[in-house]
Amino acid sequence: MGTPQEIWSKVWEQLANPKVSEAELERCLKQVWRDLPVPIFWLLGKAQSGKTSLIRALTENTRAEIGNGIRPCTRTACAYSFPSDEDCIVRFLDTRGLGEVNYDPTEDIALFQDQAHLLIVVIKAMDHAQQPVMQALRQIHAARPGWPILVVQTTLHEGYASRQEQHGIPYPFNEQPFPPSVPEDLVRSLTTQRQMFSQAGIDARFVPVDLTLPDDGYEPVDYGLAVLWDAIDELLPLGLRSVLQQYEEVQKSLRDVHLRAAHPHILSYAVAAGAAGAVPLPFVDVPVVMAIQAKMFHTIASIYHQEFDRQQVGEVLSALGLGYLGRLGARELIKFIPGYGSAVSAVYSAASTYALGWTLCAYFSRMREGNLPGPEEFREIYDKSFEEGRERLHAYLERLRTKSQATK
Repeated sequence: MGTPQEIWSKVWEQLANPKVSEAELERCLKQVWRDLPVPIFWLLGKAQSGKTSLIRALTENTRAEIGNGIRPCTRTACAYSFPSDEDCIVRFLDTRGLGEVNYDPTEDIALFQDQAHLLIVVIKAMDHAQQPVMQALRQIHAARPGWPILVVQTTLHEGYASRQEQHGIPYPFNEQPFPPSVPEDLVRSLTTQRQMFSQAGIDARFVPVDLTLPDDGYEPVDYGLAVLWDAIDELLPLGLRSVLQQYEEVQKSLRDVHLRAAHPHILSYAVAAGAAGAVPLPFVDVPVVMAIQAKMFHTIASIYHQEFDRQQVGEVLSALGLGYLGRLGARELIKFIPGYGSAVSAVYSAASTYALGWTLCAYFSRMREGNLPGPEEFREIYDKSFEEGRERLHAYLERLRTKSQATK
């Protein structure tokens, strides 16, 4: 097997100079992203209905970051790919101008009908002027009657009796009829909106939410988000919730602007590595997985405005010790188990990449403070992140494997 120095030298060479050429890596990554079950949500709603707030809540990205990432894709629609166009985990298609101009959805239907997986209609809870939305929705529903439709009724606080009134806890909108704790005006408006859909012969799932900012004074700021995720998981069971939704301790650490920027890229590279790790032949995918990890290293270093050099990566990998190499080898040996090994290997590849990304973030963050953690703390960060990554990415990768088998 060689001395530790020889082993680390080989690992470094693979990370710094992957045996997979840049062109081959790009080809593999494009194939991985083509095969991934990237969910596409078509958002239909008037301006100021809460579509951007919905994207922010689902991706836990800021409004500014969302605004910078929106790209026009038709004359009346735009797209937002999270975290980026190159390594997308989820894509939102946003219809613009409803209620402001005569909107004809024909062009968007032609473009989106083979892309969108879920149609999300976003309407303010107290806004009854929904004729443009319903007219467009009738055309879309007639063209694709099999599409699941989720109606998100937003800004519930506009139906409260006073500015001081707070959200009902526990969440009362799962009960039918609504309980007395829900203000009468809000009940009347929500019910009227639902009748619009039933009268149009459109079967839809309704979720009232109130997605606000801390300065607005309502708690919690993402009221109804858990119910919304339940509805998405029911209508589109891709395991996306576990990938995007951040745990409490992760959310606390993401106060750092660099971590916020790096986090979605870590997720996307982890998913790509998991997809590449699903290749059933042992050791065939190792260069590709490590090349993906090398590309992630470059991306994170760039976010932290650091050079990607031998010393920095060497310090991180040396601190991780045999834990990193052991998981790399164990992942490949698992593949020898027929019908089971590839699935576990994919999760190992994803979790290992996820853990490496977080460890590198810790390295750069602490280096900026002039207080590098020792090897034991590095290993603790890696091990904790590995388990978290394995838990979060398992359902998504399992869905990918199921989809891949169904298409063969």
